[in-house]
Formats: sequence, structure tokens, C-alpha cells
Amino acid sequence: MVQAAERKQQIGLLGGTFDPVHNGHLAVAGYVLQALGLDAVWFIPAALPPHKDGHADGRDISAFAHRLAMLQAAVAEIKSFVVSDIEAKRSTPSYSIDTIEIMLPQVGDQADLLFIIGADAFLEIDTWKRYRELPTLVSFVIISRPNYSPEAIGKIISENFTGYQYDHSSETWSSPNSNGSFILQHMEPVLISSTDIRERVRKGKDINGLVPPAVADYIRTHGLYK
Repeated sequence: MVQAAERKQQIGLLGGTFDPVHNGHLAVAGYVLQALGLDAVWFIPAALPPHKDGHADGRDISAFAHRLAMLQAAVAEIKSFVVSDIEAKRSTPSYSIDTIEIMLPQVGDQADLLFIIGADAFLEIDTWKRYRELPTLVSFVIISRPNYSPEAIGKIISENFTGYQYDHSSETWSSPNSNGSFILQHMEPVLISSTDIRERVRKGKDINGLVPPAVADYIRTHGLYK
């Protein structure tokens, strides 16, 4: 008797600086988890972000240990959310391709990885290290943003990745020559930004409702963003 193949786990990867993690990040992870029926979402804070030395407001990025601890506090009660410190275990910049190549042997044949990214960031994918190889390793879940049309996303895909065809019913671009696909997801934008939160803390303003209570407590306790 032939046994049925075990179902692969579906794991979303959500990277970022997370300085600090906020309710918008959690909303995106939760939305994708439910919409695509994922088994888990792994949050991956960047140890050495390759595209920026500091924040746009001129402030330094907080120590990795603080950003990691805030993430762990934020997801402590959510079983499907996992925090990975994988990017702190090497001294090189946190390029996505490198992180994924380290993760793949760890999950083996037991899981498929889906890289979660905002449409605005995806439109700059041609600036990423070895970006053409990425869809051979993972699928992309592209979160819609105001003023970023599906046509603009499709244009980036057609210009940078060969052989992909668009399916209107699923809003997915796929190729017979690649394991990964590009999946567009629409969700109402959550108008929260880490930049605004840091500025509010500096000015002594309330951040309740913008970050989980445990994160607000951590920021207060450790005097972050003053």
C-alpha cells in the first residue's frame, strides 16, 4: 500500500528592522497566516541591514538585542508566530538570499518558505543581492499598498524574472520553470510606522494602541528612543 505524502508545512518569513515592532507588523503577519493558511510566520530581525546604516531621521538603529527582545515580547502569546535570531549569528550584512540559503537546509523537505514583502519594497527588488535567484528558492507574498497597482508589480516581475504568467483569479504569477511564485494579497493598510513611534516616544507622547503593551513596557523600562 502506497502511503500518502506528508503535507509540507507552509512558513511565512517576515523580515525587517523592527525598531520597534508594532501592531502593523503583527497585522500583516496575521493576515497572511489566515489568508494563505500558513502554519507559522517567522519574524527575522535584520542584524546588519544592508540598505541603511541608520534610520532616515538620522538616528542610529537600536541594538539587535533590544529589537529581538521586543519581538519576542510581542509574539510571546501567539503560537503561530516565531522569532528567529538567525541574522545575528553571522557578521556579514543581512542579505535575504544568504538568510534563505541558511534556512533551507534547516527545514529540508518538510516546509515551503514564503517571503512576505510590501509592494513598495518589492518594486526595488532589482537592488537586492542575487535577486533573480530568490524565486527559485521561495515564493513571494506581496502585500498591496496604496498607489502601487498590480500592473506595476507585474511590470517588475516581467522585467526581472523570465517565464512568469499571471493568473487573474488567484492574482498569482507563476512559472513552470521555477518552484516559487509571486502571490498578491490585498489588505487594508495599517497606518502605523516605526518612525512615528520613535518620534512619539522622544516627545513623550502616548504609544498605546500602536505597539503591544509588552513592547511599550520594554521601551519604557530600557529608555529607548529618548
